[in-house]
Formats: sequence, structure tokens, C-alpha cells
Amino acid sequence: MKHPVPASDEALAHALAMMVAANGRIDEQELSTLAQLDAFRRVGVSRERFVDIAHACVADVGAHLCDRSWLGADHKAYIDALLDAVPSDEGRLLVCRLAAAVITADGRVTHDERLVYDHALTRWRITQSDVTQAILHDPVR
Repeated sequence: MKHPVPASDEALAHALAMMVAANGRIDEQELSTLAQLDAFRRVGVSRERFVDIAHACVADVGAHLCDRSWLGADHKAYIDALLDAVPSDEGRLLVCRLAAAVITADGRVTHDERLVYDHALTRWRITQSDVTQAILHDPVR
């Protein structure tokens, strides 16, 4: 499995796309939620480019995450490469805030979505309280 190194101007989009792709599909309701939050502009890509990135994530690992109840070493390395490419704490918190909105957009959080989201929080040392505060203080809801 290749470990992606996204261009720095697309790092936020890649990290968010991985969280969107964690359940093995790109859901239109999730994309609509991202559009309502002005997420594509905020992570620096067009909607079309985001969808392309998300489909690549599904092809690389998203379709296989639901095969087990933990992150395997290859999947973890792939996800970590995307997460580590996001350099700023502000960008990381933005990705988590948007991911929290997306993974709850369809009214349920799947195990694979939770697995990747929780891994990102842990890797970035962001608490759920930090995400909640970011949501409360974010003018785009």
C-alpha cells in the first residue's frame, strides 16, 4: 500500500477526505453538509477536487477499513501520512470540526468513521472538548 504525501496546499483536504472515505463510500449527504459549512473553500480545494481525493482514499483504504475492528499497520501508516501532512494546530482543529459534522450527517456514526476520527484526535492530541468549542465558536454552522 502506498503512503501518500499530499501537496501542502491540499493537506487539509486529504485528511478530511480520509475521514469522509473511512466507511468505504462517499455519501451525497456528507458532501452537502460540507458544502453548507463552506468546507471545500476552507480546506483549499473545489468540490470536484475533494470528491476525487475522497474516491482515491476509498480505493486505497476506505473500502477495507470495515473488514476489522482496529486499524492495521498498513492502514494506520497510510492515515498517519495524511494526518502528519497537516502542519498547523488550527488546520488540524478545522479538519476535526468538519469531520465531526460530516460523520454525523446521516444520523449515525459507523465504526470505521469513529475509528479514523478517534485516531486523528489522538494523533493530533485534540480532545472532543476542543472540537466542541471550535464548533460553538465557528460562525459557519
